[in-house]
Amino acid sequence: MPKSMPKLQKIAINGTYIQEQPSGLGVVNQNLISELMNFEQEFDFVLYSNSHYLQTNYPNKTIPVTNSLSPDRGFSGHLQRFLWYQTALNWQLKRQNTALFYSPVTEGILFPSIPQIVSVHDLIPLKYPELSPKWQYYYNYVLPLILKQSQKIICFSQHTKKDLRQNYQLNPESIDVVYLGFDRQLFSPQPNPQILQKYNLDKYLLYVGDMRFYKNLGRCLEAFERLPLKDYQFVITGKKDDFFYPEIKRQTDRLSAKERIIFLDYVPTADLPGLYSMAQSLVFASLYEGFGLPVLEAMACGCPVIASNATSIPEVGGDSVFYVAPYDVESIAQGMYQVLTDINLRNNLSKRGQERVKLFSWSYTAQYIRQIFVDCLEKDQS
Repeated sequence: MPKSMPKLQKIAINGTYIQEQPSGLGVVNQNLISELMNFEQEFDFVLYSNSHYLQTNYPNKTIPVTNSLSPDRGFSGHLQRFLWYQTALNWQLKRQNTALFYSPVTEGILFPSIPQIVSVHDLIPLKYPELSPKWQYYYNYVLPLILKQSQKIICFSQHTKKDLRQNYQLNPESIDVVYLGFDRQLFSPQPNPQILQKYNLDKYLLYVGDMRFYKNLGRCLEAFERLPLKDYQFVITGKKDDFFYPEIKRQTDRLSAKERIIFLDYVPTADLPGLYSMAQSLVFASLYEGFGLPVLEAMACGCPVIASNATSIPEVGGDSVFYVAPYDVESIAQGMYQVLTDINLRNNLSKRGQERVKLFSWSYTAQYIRQIFVDCLEKDQS
C-alpha cells in the first residue's frame, strides 16, 4: 500500500515546457501534470506555467510566467528558462517554504535552495551533437551539475537510465525508471472513413512525429520507394518546420513515389485516433528514442506497428510490434511488405498491441511519481 503523508506539503512543478500547440514533450508534460493534480488532497501543488491549458484547468494552482520562457522560442526560450530557474524561481521556492521542486523536463536548478527532482527523457544532444551544438554544451557541462544536485532523477526507459549511467557516472540508486502513459480516453480503435475524406487519403502507411534526422524518415521513404506495392500512400504528420522539413522534402522529390508521399503538417490531436485507426500500419523506425509514445498510441488504436529494434522502443512494443533494423533500408522495406500483404499478421499485431497497452497509463505513471515525491519528502525530514 502507498505510504500516506503526515501533512500537506508544498510541491512546485515546472510547467513551462508546454507549447501553444502541444506536441511531443509538451503533450507528455500536459498529460503528466494533469494526472499528478489528482493528488491535490495529499500535496499543496503550485504550477509555474504559461500554458493556457493549465491556467484554465487549474487557475488557483497555476502561477503565470512570462511568454519569453516558452519552448516555442527555441534555444532562446531555454536560455531564458535556465536563468529564471537559477534566480527568480530558486528565490521564490525558498521564500514560499516549498518542500520539493519537480521539473518534468531536462532542466533544473544548479544550486537548489530546496530538494529537486528532474526528469531526463533522452540524451539526444550527446548522441547527435550536430543537431544543435548549443544543446551539446548544455548536456556536456551544465546538466551533469544539475543532476548531481538532484535528489532523484526520473527517466522513462531502462535504455535512458543506461545512457545516464554511462555518460554521467551517476549512482544507479539515484535514477528511477517510470514508463510513460497515453490518453486512454482519446486513443482507442476509431475507424472513421471521414478522416480519409478530410485529408484526401486512401490506403496508407502512417508516420507520426517530427522530422529530425534521427527519426529516420529518409530511410523509411527509400524503403517505401522499393515496395512493389504501388497503390499505397506514405502519410507524414508533423509540423513542416523550417530546419528539417526542407531536407526531407528534397529527398522526397527525388523519389518516383513522391506523388504518394503525403505531408499533412501539424495534425490536431483529436484527428490522430482516426488516422491511426484507418492506417494499414504505423512506421516508426527511429534510430534513437527515449520512449516512443506514437508506438503506444498506435497500438491503443488497433493499428499494427512496424518499429525499430533499437534503443528504448522494444521496451514499449514488447512482442506486439514488427521489428526492423533501422539502419537497413531493405529490412524496413521487407517489414512494410510483410505487414501490408499478410492480413493475419496485421490482425495479430493489432490484437497483441491492444493487450500490450493495458500495461501503460498516465495514472500508473503519476502513481509511481507520487511515491517518489513521498520518499523524497520523508528522506528530507529524516
